[in-house]
Amino acid sequence: MKKLTLALTALLTALALTGCLSLGPQTDDASAREAALDPLTGELARWPDQRPAAVFVHNGMDAERQWGIGEASVVLEALTEGDSATSLCLVYPSLEAVPKTGPVAQARDLYLQLLICQQAIPVQRGASVYAANFLDFYQILPLDALSLGVKGFSYEGVWGQPDQISWTTSGAALTPLAESAGVSLAPQAAAAASLSDDDEADPDAGVRLPPLLPFGEPAGGKEGASSVEVIFSADASTSFTYDAGTGHYLMARADGAPQTDANTGAQAGFDNLLILYSAPSRRDDGYSWGYDLTMGAGVYLSGGSVWSILWMPGVDSTLAIYNSDGTALDIRPGSSYIALMGSVAGQEVVLRDSAGAEISAN
Repeated sequence: MKKLTLALTALLTALALTGCLSLGPQTDDASAREAALDPLTGELARWPDQRPAAVFVHNGMDAERQWGIGEASVVLEALTEGDSATSLCLVYPSLEAVPKTGPVAQARDLYLQLLICQQAIPVQRGASVYAANFLDFYQILPLDALSLGVKGFSYEGVWGQPDQISWTTSGAALTPLAESAGVSLAPQAAAAASLSDDDEADPDAGVRLPPLLPFGEPAGGKEGASSVEVIFSADASTSFTYDAGTGHYLMARADGAPQTDANTGAQAGFDNLLILYSAPSRRDDGYSWGYDLTMGAGVYLSGGSVWSILWMPGVDSTLAIYNSDGTALDIRPGSSYIALMGSVAGQEVVLRDSAGAEISAN
């Protein structure tokens, strides 16, 4: 009964993300291919006709090295278990595009729910009970270190160290195993959502995935937001400083050290920052957090400006973003960091100007 209840809850949440209804067969001619946009970034697709890949990455205080964070199109972060460390999900435009990434961690259903319209391939080392129920209900096959082992994943460091910081993988290692694991690299058409009774599916038609965000050029915004600190708990925070030279928000860890990609040694940076407020609640295990994904407020930063926003499930994109006055707001094409926060004690977002003084988004 518990498993069925969890699955139905996941179903209702996923159905609320009505951007999935945009998924369906599209005309697969040459001009359409040339104009195809990446559903994660809104930029010209480098990996058309492929499913994105979502790699779950350990983000505890013992995760001294993280691979692949600087090359992800989207990074998702939230407090998903306990009251200390957050978890991360690094999303890439295709499985082939995944660089060396890790340390690979358990799947979290929060991120699976947010990415269901993009049909992301989960790359994981096991799954929480809630994520396992979600995958089972939707019949989503992951690429899992617990089943593939050293055929697709590599052990980093000294034998005997904690498993949660030990395993990495890459698209080069996983792509040859996908077919035997039953994982399709190409998106599948949602015929029931996109075809009428009189329509017939064209087997040669491509499937265009809906964008995660409503991409375009954002209007307005309050200038002068030079940095932001996203405080998830007393032990977990992530901060960003705007670099006008690159237009990126450079990422730093809770101790202020640059969040570097272990592949390159370069500091991770993003074109967009979205901090989405939600209503979290403890789940029946008393330890995990669930989030209300039906609507909420938030903050958006891009190009040194900040917007106070409202968000909810979209029709033409998974998430629709609005200004605080209710007018639609576009998100600049590019890479994005998305945090989910709520009313958990101690959680806070602190915006500062170039002089270090606190400012508001309004």
